Amino acid sequence: MQINDRDIMLDLLTSTKYISTGYHTAVLEAANDRVRNTLIQLNNEEMNFQKQLFDIMHDRGWYQVEAARTSQTGYHPMATATDPMARATSPMGMASPMATAQYTNQPPIR
Repeated sequence: MQINDRDIMLDLLTSTKYISTGYHTAVLEAANDRVRNTLIQLNNEEMNFQKQLFDIMHDRGWYQVEAARTSQTGYHPMATATDPMARATSPMGMASPMATAQYTNQPPIR
């Protein structure tokens, strides 16, 4: 099996996403401002590299993206959910204690 340029670029792109996720988590958990600022700088560099890779791949037709949908009312991911519990979650997908209590008849967790 031969590895071509597209495969190499896709591997690099996937790796930069993974690395950036690690930096982001470390930034959120850093207690020392100096360490936190260094991690932010490293993450920014990683995101800039990811953007360069994406641009090259997109220009060559190796990475297709779907056009963003627009509407006059704006987009809110929770507004279209039909499941009450889906609407009761935060953007990170975690259930809101107050909203969860509303649908389970239980007191909110404090």
